[in-house]
Parts: sequence; structure tokens; C-alpha cells
Amino acid sequence: MPRSMFRQAGGGKVFALLRGAAVPAAARPSARKPHELPQPPRAGGSLRPGTGAPRARVFSRDPPKLGENSFTVKLRFRIALLVLLLAALGLGGWALLRSDEPEFEGRRLSAWLRNLEAMPVDNSANRRHAVLAVRQMGTNAIPSLLRMLEAGDSKWKLHAVDWIQDTVDVDLTETLANVHGRRAALGFRLLAREAAPAIPRLETLAVSADNRISSQALAVLGEIGGPQILPTLLTVLSNGNSFVRPQAAGAIGALRSRGVAAVPALVAALEDSDSSLRTIAARALGDIGLQPTLTIPALTRALKDTNSFLRAAAAMSLAAFGSQAEAALPVLRELPRDPDEFVGRAIPRAVVRLQCELRDGGIIRGPKSEKRIAFVFTGHEFAEGGETILKELARHEGRASFFFTGVFLSNSNHAPLIQRIADERHYLGPHSDQHLLYCAWEDRRTLVSEDEFTADLQANAAKLPVRPGEERRFNRYFLPAFEHYNREIFDWTRKQRWTLVNYTPGTRSNADYTGEADKNFVSSQIIFDSIVKREREDPHGLNGFILLLHIGSGPGRADKFPARFGELLDLLAGKGYEFVRVDQLLGPQGFGSQGFGPQGFGPRN
Repeated sequence: MPRSMFRQAGGGKVFALLRGAAVPAAARPSARKPHELPQPPRAGGSLRPGTGAPRARVFSRDPPKLGENSFTVKLRFRIALLVLLLAALGLGGWALLRSDEPEFEGRRLSAWLRNLEAMPVDNSANRRHAVLAVRQMGTNAIPSLLRMLEAGDSKWKLHAVDWIQDTVDVDLTETLANVHGRRAALGFRLLAREAAPAIPRLETLAVSADNRISSQALAVLGEIGGPQILPTLLTVLSNGNSFVRPQAAGAIGALRSRGVAAVPALVAALEDSDSSLRTIAARALGDIGLQPTLTIPALTRALKDTNSFLRAAAAMSLAAFGSQAEAALPVLRELPRDPDEFVGRAIPRAVVRLQCELRDGGIIRGPKSEKRIAFVFTGHEFAEGGETILKELARHEGRASFFFTGVFLSNSNHAPLIQRIADERHYLGPHSDQHLLYCAWEDRRTLVSEDEFTADLQANAAKLPVRPGEERRFNRYFLPAFEHYNREIFDWTRKQRWTLVNYTPGTRSNADYTGEADKNFVSSQIIFDSIVKREREDPHGLNGFILLLHIGSGPGRADKFPARFGELLDLLAGKGYEFVRVDQLLGPQGFGSQGFGPQGFGPRN
């Protein structure tokens, strides 16, 4: 902070002395008026001026040491005060992070959080170990995290930190409350639902008069999740100030489908005068993705708002309803092209997604308006059909999508095939690292925790080959293992910023893995005929179909469907179908593969 600004801010006499500025004489205990001469000391003491009362004996200062002048005296004084300030700030940090702070492997919680904050968000071994360290501390970390979250800074401390950095270039931002609060939020995010015992205190902090603390508490509540926090979030959304109400809307959106009870309040927020609140409320409605009869008309009206970012948020949220929101297509198509890159991408993508069929949030069919099919191939162990599949696709100049498990990607025997898939510009996506069954077949209840699911997906994604210049912001597609999921798995997928896709029902193509000895065995002829029949009987043919096959079925099946794959492509190509990648089917033309999609570089073909 510039010195003039510092003085205007009222740094006080101490800071004026530190800067070497003149201090009024009245402020200096030993100040004399210019015309006064020093009184000689008297034996046995002295008299107070103007009185006959004795006072303490005064001795003059020692003569200056060799080489010392007024500048060096002031410099020594300022250094001494600097040391005192550093000590005071250090004691403040020590009081915040007391000895009861939990440790792991001899390092305190705050040290692990500091390192985590500095690390890139990836799946590296160092980051995984740091995350493990925080989670190992578990509920023991809650008191320290709450203390860090509630920390505050006095004005003098903020001025001191600014002055020290401006004067001697020493960075003390590590001692500031906003840094501790940010790291506390990170710690709570890692603990997630294990931090549930902190909810009562966090709910109190969420309605705090301190906007910073309230905002961070709301963010943490959103990370912990659970229906028990919804009443507090609704209270803040309805009665909070303009600073925290958007935060409450965002935290509700972070609950995904568990925030469905807040839909009426979020719809009402779309009419608020605060454009920031309207925008975040619109996005939250898409994150929840339920109650279409109430949500879709409100979001359609929001498309006509003058705020371009609100229009983009409404468009993306309508996309979460797929073809249920198809009535909004005319409004979307009338919107002008926006110069902002984000808005410019969001609107065309929403136009495509509103033509897609969904099941439990996942996309199971693309737009039916064009004769385009997305073949998707999954692989876990076997890949004996890979070369044939690629050869037939190349013959038709077609593209396809391949979703492989981490086990498949780690198998060195498959490396040449994976490289060829990437080189020929097909899509490569995750299919679960360890081929986990995420939910039960019978009642569809979830069989894994969110942490287990997230770790499995991230580990799988980390094994996918990455090409220079590749960007997955808009093209992150995930096909779950066993092609089986529920709404909770979809919510977790969205939270990790992946789009869940699955095959289009209506054919027997996904049974091409069954072996002759299996009770559910389905022959290649039956599979072929089921595809032909669906193409003939569906009013839209196979337009927008996501047709799933397996890249290998193993030694248990002699009747390999890849042997019929070329015949199938010949039949469908004769009917005018184009074979495209899943990101090309589900993304706007002109965006999907011109430098933005995985393994997609150069023009579409």
C-alpha cells in the first residue's frame, strides 16, 4: 500500500514512527518546545515546571556512539518495532493453531493443508498422500478447522501486514484469517460427510454478520451436503444479505438432486433484482435437474433476460432436462450469437442437448433430426475384436468412441491398439478404473461411497492418453461399468464435471459379450437382426442412437460379433447413416472436434 494511502487509512502513531514520519510533539513523552532549554539536573531530584513538587531525576542520554546519527537511531527503532510486530503476528498464528492441532506422520493439519493448496489438482501420488493425511485425522480435525474458519483480523493487523510487505518486502499473508479460512474450507471439503458433526456450528456461522465467514461456512455446508443443511440454506437464500444469498443458492445446487425441496425458492429467486443471484439460482436448478413442470417454464422465461450470463446459465440448466425441455428450443434458436466465448459455447450446446433423451440424468440418445449414429465400444479385459473394428470404421471413414477401464488401459498388450485408436482420432473415455458395480441390479441402491466412486473415476481418467493441446472442458464423457447407474451416480459424475452417457435401449447389441455356455447367451445373428428391426420400426430409425458393443468377449464366446460389424456398417451406410464419435453426436457442429475434443484435431470428417 502506498505510504500516502497508509496515512490516510489511519495507521496510527506507531506506524507513523515506523515510516519515519514526523509525530506531533504532544505525542512524544519527552518533547520540548523549541524555545525551551534543558534544565540542569539538581541534586536529589528536580522540580516539575511551574510547581515546587519534586520529580524523578532526569539523566541525559549517553553520547552517540562512533558513526551513529539520527538516521541510524531511527532505523534501529523501526527494526525493533518490526521485530515486535512480527512477534505479535507470530503469537497470533500460534494462538490460532494451538498444540491440540492433530498431526499425521509428524506434520500438523495446517502444514498438510498448506501443501495441498499449493499442489495442482491432479491424481499424483503426492496429492493422494496429502488427501489421505487429512482424512486420516478425520473428526479430530474438526475443532482446528472450525477455529481456522472463524478466525478474524483486526484492522491494525491488516495494516501491519501491508506495511511490512510494502516496506521490507516480507510476505506475511500466511498469518491472515482469509488464508486460514480458505484452507479450512479445503479441509472440510476433503472430510466431506465425515465432517457432519460440524454442521450445527457451521449453520450458526452461515448466518454470521461477517460476510467472509458466512460465505465460507455456506460453501463448506454445500461440500458436506445432506438434506439436514437445506433449511439453513433456504433461510439464508430468503433472508440473507445480497452478498451471501448467491452463495446459498450455489450451495443448494451443490446438493444436486438432494436439493429438490428448494426448487420453488430457486424459481422465485429468478425474479430477484440481483442479477448474480438470478444467474446462480438458474444454474442451481439445472444442477438439481428435477421438477420439470415448475423449473422448465421459469428457465425458459430467463432466456429472455438482458443479462447474457443468466441466459447462458438458463440454457445450460434446460439442457439438464433433455428432450423434456424441447419446447424451449424456438427461444434458444432465436438468441443472437454472443461475443463472450463461454456464452457463445453454452447456447449452441444447449440446443443439441434439448434434443437428447435422458434416463436418471444420463444421456441415452442424441438428436433424432439427423442420420447420425455413435458406436461405443467398452473394454475391460479382452480386445480381440479391436483390429477388425478399426479396419471397418476406416473403410467407411467413420469415427467411434471407446470407453476402457483402468485395467484395460494398464495392460501393455493393449498399448498398440490404444495408440491406434488415438491416432485415428476416435474418442477415448473412462469406464471405471476397476470395473466396479456402482449400484445393485435389483433395487438400484448405491454400492459404493462417493469417495470410492470419485477415486475410481479419477484413477481411470488419469490413465487415458493425453495428446498435446487436448482440452476436455466441454467433452468429458463417462460410460459407467456394466452400463449400470442410478441418480446418485449421475450426481457424483456431474460433480466431477463429466457427462454420463449410456447406450440407447431397444436392441440386443450390448449382449455381444455373452458366451455360448451362458444362460443369457445371445447369438450374433439375433443381435444383428435386432438392430435392423429397430431401424425399420422406429419412426426416427437409428437417428441419434448410441449403439454399444464390446471390443472383445474373451475365449467363452466363439460367435464373435466383430465378424459381422463390417456387414452392419455396409447396411447402415447404404441407408445414409454417418458414424460419429459421441462428442460429435452430443455437441454442436463446429465445436466438437476442431481443437476442443479429446483426440479431435482439425476439421470434422
